[in-house]
Amino acid sequence: MNATFSETIAEFMVKHRAAQFALLKKLVQIDTETRSDALMKASDKVAALLEDLDFEVERHAPDAERLEAAGIAGVQNLVARKQFGHGPVLALVCHVDTVEVPPGWTFEPLGGDIDDGSLYGLGAVSGKGSLAAQVFAVLALEQVGVPVTGAVELHISFDGESGGALGAKWLLAEEIVKPDMVIAGGPARAVATQSTGTMLMDVEVHGKAAPAHAPDRGTDALEAATHALSRLYQFRGGLKAHASATPGIGAPTMVVEHISGGHESGVPEFVAFRIDRRILPDEDPAQVEKQLTNMIGSTIAKMPGARCRIRRSVMIPAMGGDESTAPLVDALEHRLAAKIDTMQGPYGIAYDHEGRHYAAAGIPTVMYGAGPLDPVAAGLHGADEHLVLDDLRLATEVLALSAMDILSGKMSA
Repeated sequence: MNATFSETIAEFMVKHRAAQFALLKKLVQIDTETRSDALMKASDKVAALLEDLDFEVERHAPDAERLEAAGIAGVQNLVARKQFGHGPVLALVCHVDTVEVPPGWTFEPLGGDIDDGSLYGLGAVSGKGSLAAQVFAVLALEQVGVPVTGAVELHISFDGESGGALGAKWLLAEEIVKPDMVIAGGPARAVATQSTGTMLMDVEVHGKAAPAHAPDRGTDALEAATHALSRLYQFRGGLKAHASATPGIGAPTMVVEHISGGHESGVPEFVAFRIDRRILPDEDPAQVEKQLTNMIGSTIAKMPGARCRIRRSVMIPAMGGDESTAPLVDALEHRLAAKIDTMQGPYGIAYDHEGRHYAAAGIPTVMYGAGPLDPVAAGLHGADEHLVLDDLRLATEVLALSAMDILSGKMSA
């Protein structure tokens, strides 16, 4: 009987493959640039696509005061549900907001063009591809009539590229969602249980203004900041020696995201910059923060009259994986091993994903989806972002079969 369900789900995917490609194309064509004024309308468009597929869709937006504090016009997250009976809730999680369109595209960023077995479009890798896989995995379970219990929820956030404070993290904090287990978007050819964390640190450097013809009367905040940045970049080079043993994680990284300050004439009295430091699962975030704070503060202090303010603005913990995820890992790896020749061992991802918020809330969480093992090579946050459509097919079947196993309480052949 189980083999029959497996074959029937595969047949469902063949029959509905064109419809799945069409859904992904429509998702890519919706402009979901993060923190855009049009993001609320984009959320409604995504919700309408899911409602057309008979999903029960809830819309959840943070209150106006919270949005105003974040400096954005609006964010609306979606929870789409298929209820199969009483039992546990399995959440399939992704974000669909994107970065701004980077330069260098040869395809239309919002076109969804298919070329040589890949679909090109902004967000195809970073979330929309995994959503297309999740949607059709759930539809397969429903339409094939697999005897499962519980519910499958799609948690779709629109604040993933900004850290998730108004997306996944907010949904959990407000207890709008309470899943028993989570599969967040990830690679199609590996099951990831570990990931880096993200720490953002905002640095303000204060000096004293002076006219350009008398710079000695002031304290140059930009000069002080330059000394600090030079030391940070020297330190960054040494991080490469501390790569994780888990494939996919890599070494801890650090970038200065942006810098601002100064004025048109004279000695600048103020400069601000932001540091993005990625943290490995075996690193202590408190020690990382202390190290960076001491490094910046001691460097700025060497310049008479300069002072600084350092504030950690975001801390998303890394994921190290634990025994609670074993049922999810077993189900996914069992189904994946039956479909590909070579299985990855323990795997991790180094890019932003919503799963970290669920794991931090104590919910068993793994990452699996339609994405590539090397997202940068697939154009993530660069030009010509593209998703291999065979990976979309693979991920959809594996998700459907794994959900069947998990919600039926069985490991099936």
